[in-house]
Amino acid sequence: MNFFQRAIRYLTRKPTKSILLMITFFVIGNLVILGMGVSQASDNAKILTRKKMRAIVSYEVDYNSYWNYVYSISDKDEMEAASRNSPKIPMDQVLVLKKDERVKALNYLLNNTFYSMGFENVPVGNEDMSSSDSSNQPYNAAGNSTRANIMGYGNAFPELIELTEGTMTIKDGRFYSQDDIDQNRRVCVISEELAEQNALKPGDSLTMSTFSPDEKKTYIDAGISEDDVNLELEIIGIYNTKENVDPNSPDFKWMSPYESPKNRIYMPLSTLQEFVGTMTEYTVKVHPDWYRDTDVETVKTSRISPSRAVYLLDDPLNVDAFVEDHKSSTGDYLVLNANNETFKKMARPLDTMSFFANIVVWIVVVNAVVIISLVTALTLKTREYEIGVMLSIGVSKQMVVVQLFLELMLIAILGFALASVSGSLAAGQVGEMVLDFQTTSEAQYGSSEEGSYFSSSDYFTQVTQDEMLSEYHVSVSPMLIGEIFLLGTGVVLIATLIPSLMIMRLNPKQILLS
Repeated sequence: MNFFQRAIRYLTRKPTKSILLMITFFVIGNLVILGMGVSQASDNAKILTRKKMRAIVSYEVDYNSYWNYVYSISDKDEMEAASRNSPKIPMDQVLVLKKDERVKALNYLLNNTFYSMGFENVPVGNEDMSSSDSSNQPYNAAGNSTRANIMGYGNAFPELIELTEGTMTIKDGRFYSQDDIDQNRRVCVISEELAEQNALKPGDSLTMSTFSPDEKKTYIDAGISEDDVNLELEIIGIYNTKENVDPNSPDFKWMSPYESPKNRIYMPLSTLQEFVGTMTEYTVKVHPDWYRDTDVETVKTSRISPSRAVYLLDDPLNVDAFVEDHKSSTGDYLVLNANNETFKKMARPLDTMSFFANIVVWIVVVNAVVIISLVTALTLKTREYEIGVMLSIGVSKQMVVVQLFLELMLIAILGFALASVSGSLAAGQVGEMVLDFQTTSEAQYGSSEEGSYFSSSDYFTQVTQDEMLSEYHVSVSPMLIGEIFLLGTGVVLIATLIPSLMIMRLNPKQILLS
């Protein structure tokens, strides 16, 4: 009779013990299923939320750390020098990060407000909203605007994130090329709405100024010609954008025309830098008192330097790995920001549940090993004569251990199979109860840092905690059941090996004589 048949015979001969062990495995299986189900659901909710968001990493200055450093300087002159020379995003490091194969597009942008000259901006929709506050009076959209109404953007690369993602497409003409950037060509791309508003097309030109008409007069009186303070650009392309202003936004009433995506004009970064740098030199010349005891080049550099570089990666799930791989090479007071702190605050209820669920699983597993090992050891004391007979007829000690393992394994399979059914039915309801309890506890103790996962830059995707928690669903998948049975096999194996040390010390002759 082989060990498998002996195992079956023993289980049927001791039904009470078999049933009690099966109930033990059934309870263990249910607890493990619930624990692992909650943990897996929490992780899945975070992953699914991540996948919905843009794979954005911002290389920027950590101003909080930098200003803490500045204010810690005791020498006044050194403090003033440090405050005037804040860290800049180095172009060489920007290019190093750009070489990472996970990077799809890069926005190394400089932006500046402009006054339209001879063309109208696209209306925002709040022009009729008047108030006693002059800042909210309707904007003069025609001719020489009295308010800044256009936002100029210059990117160092032709692979704009918006173009790569598809939120912005070229309808007519083309986007500027790397050659346009290298040659500082005065070319631009405008929105479809702005083109229709002014009957513009590729090949036409438009003119803007960084100064209002009143300001411009001061510069002209100082001997600077109007042509010098105007920026004339050739239109080489017309784009269509899916972005728009939100009329339901609390700031809509006070929104300026240049804040509308329809009033953005894109040009090579080198072109915008050259023009803004020249206007800075003119300003220093016309208003020397404003820049007394200030290095002109420092002021110029600060105005023409992009404040950050924004990377679009190939997969949202690669964001954390990208930050980890490059964070040591960013430079002093420069960081790679994936807005993870906000994400972690929103995910805190899920992390808390996952943490305690994992603790429960490990407590159950450890106790299962101890209890089953103890039951097996006690059983061996009552089976010494049976074991002695098997050893005396030539059955090896190893095969005796295998038989004990098989006995427990058959009971465990039955117990875990029943637990899979009951656990599947209860997991969803129990998971929702745990989530409700956790979120209620967070609210009770004032942890209202839900917020949204977004940044004023509009690069980070806006996601609320409610949207993240809506992805939390506890379910028992075939993969989870497989993990349960694998874990159960490990428990049975350990619980068998520990008492088997007793068998290795047994002598069949002494057993039978006693």
